[in-house]
Amino acid sequence: MRKLYIVGTPIGNLKDITLRALEILKSVDVILAEDTRVSRKLLSHYGISKRVLRYIHGKDFSNYESVAFLTDAGTPGISDPGTALVRDLMEKDFEIIAVPGPSALAAAVSISDIELSDFIFFGFPPAKKGRQKFFKKISMQELPVILYESPHRISKTMKEILEICGDRYVNIGRELTKIHEEMFRGKISEALNYFVGEKMRGEFIIIISL
Repeated sequence: MRKLYIVGTPIGNLKDITLRALEILKSVDVILAEDTRVSRKLLSHYGISKRVLRYIHGKDFSNYESVAFLTDAGTPGISDPGTALVRDLMEKDFEIIAVPGPSALAAAVSISDIELSDFIFFGFPPAKKGRQKFFKKISMQELPVILYESPHRISKTMKEILEICGDRYVNIGRELTKIHEEMFRGKISEALNYFVGEKMRGEFIIIISL
């Protein structure tokens, strides 16, 4: 049976890839990538020479017996084409196999001081339309909420959390597993004063307490 491997990739530190992931990447017929440039950097670091194609929804990959999919960072399926690819190849009778790896969500939860035996993950806030509705929905939750955010919108998002959800206690992870990794813990109003200048760079994960 033909196989599609959904491979978790490092979210920053290239050493975080698993031995199993490296074995799979060396063995498959072709590697599909969210961004071929990013994936080739990872493959080159580990001396893996394979055909790498950009995943395009609707393109036929059924002539391959074994396929691996890599996102730019982290375990696929969240805010990337992973889910669409799984649906595509399931319809072509591929067996779908998870090769777990790093996740910013799991990394942040593991070092949070907020009680997270139960939580809700909302992914990225809308870029433009629907933001007010999005944050009002967060304000009504009875569990902690976890979000991802980009450096371009982190300031706007923190201000909207403060305005709509109140001055909540938060954990905000920046650049997890990378050189400038940090986890801020405090009120969202304090976070607005903390994340300025150079500290606005990088990828963010926000854990909002009740």
